[in-house]
Amino acid sequence: MNKLNIVLLLLSLVSGLAVVTVQNQSRQYYIALDKAEKIKISLDQDYARLKLEQARLANHKLIRSAAETQKLRAPSAENTQIIEVK
Repeated sequence: MNKLNIVLLLLSLVSGLAVVTVQNQSRQYYIALDKAEKIKISLDQDYARLKLEQARLANHKLIRSAAETQKLRAPSAENTQIIEVK
């Protein structure tokens, strides 16, 4: 009977250690998941900001206004050269 008690005690200690190890691993995974979700939110916000900026910069009225302000004009035929690469 004494050997059985020792075996059961050892099994219960191993089982308790396994529970603690699994809980710690689970906590570490949750922390990693939380960090990844925060990074995802930040990247989504950056993406939305960049899409808005892209839409603003692609605005043809803004481009035309900037060209008029800087007195830009399309190149004439005399200023255009065609180069052929062989």
